[in-house]
Amino acid sequence: MNAGRRGLLVICLVVAVTALGGMTLLADPVDAQSESPLLQQIDLETDTVRIGIDLYEDGSATWTIEFWSALETDDRTAAFESLQDDIQANPANFTGSFADSINGTVDAARASTGREMTASNFTVATERQTLGREYGVVSYSFEWTGFARVEGEKLHAGDAIEGLYLDDGTRLLVSWPAEYEPQSVTPEPDDRRDTAVIWQGANTEFVDGEPRVVVAPAGIGLGPIAGVLGILVVLAGLGGWLYRRRSTATTTDSADGTPTPNADATATKSAAASTTDAADAPEETDDTAELESTESAETDQSSETESADSEPDTSLLSNEEQVMQLLEANGGRMKQQTAVEELDWTDAKTSKVVSGMREAGTIESFRIGRENVLTTPEDDLGEINE
Repeated sequence: MNAGRRGLLVICLVVAVTALGGMTLLADPVDAQSESPLLQQIDLETDTVRIGIDLYEDGSATWTIEFWSALETDDRTAAFESLQDDIQANPANFTGSFADSINGTVDAARASTGREMTASNFTVATERQTLGREYGVVSYSFEWTGFARVEGEKLHAGDAIEGLYLDDGTRLLVSWPAEYEPQSVTPEPDDRRDTAVIWQGANTEFVDGEPRVVVAPAGIGLGPIAGVLGILVVLAGLGGWLYRRRSTATTTDSADGTPTPNADATATKSAAASTTDAADAPEETDDTAELESTESAETDQSSETESADSEPDTSLLSNEEQVMQLLEANGGRMKQQTAVEELDWTDAKTSKVVSGMREAGTIESFRIGRENVLTTPEDDLGEINE
């Protein structure tokens, strides 16, 4: 069995329930001559397999599974183009068997974790990618609700795929929302990014309790609570100081209860009045300076708020809107790799979003050499020399 077909078998997600009640994903069938329904439909030598899991705040996840085949021979190129035509003509022929395998995996994970979960929105797409050399990519994706355990604001991911097997040519990437940060990751990943961790099958063998990724919104913990308590302490001390100052500034007459100015306070007032009379113009008091400083700070803060409001909040934009905003910022034409770098997305996520937008007609694409170029539909592509 060649490495490409073995890589495909990894992602057929053959479900095996172990004696401990866990679930694993097998790399090879018991009979090396047998093939899964997915392999019976795909006859493509694969160099690498990329599994991407994008976590969401509610514990659901988007799974993307990509088969990368280097188009370095005429036979490989012809095989990919033939497969591409078949998938575009009837994608349901390819997603049906894939969905059956995934649903079996999700059923086993539900029984193992005791958590309600489902799989849906199965899709398949193809494209060419250039990373040093040209690749043909077949990409499957689906939504897995209940994949991660939600505990307060924390996400605990990994128990649904405990003991996942990765062969040497397979990579696993787990990403999380931009406003989250990792609390713990087990085992130590081969690569860390701002919002993701990566394990390479050649270096990783998951055991019981692995993989595990725990993330939470940035700043969660005792830090904010300690800050609030500190502010309360300062306010309490300031209130006590003001009360004592006011008490010493006035005294109450024991006979009729009428407040009488304290001698020290009266002397202070007299000295202040004399100084005011002697000056040609009134001097600015500390209270006035403080008031003007406060007003200036409020004005600056207002200006900063107005400036911030003028910039759109990218967290409120959909994936498609972010791509269109970036495309417009680049004059209506840019490389697909630019979206990967500027939006800090994975190749898989970018490919999925771009494919959907291309099918919807909101963008167009063409190739210059080995680069995918995205344009708005109105952009006149002109003559392209590859």
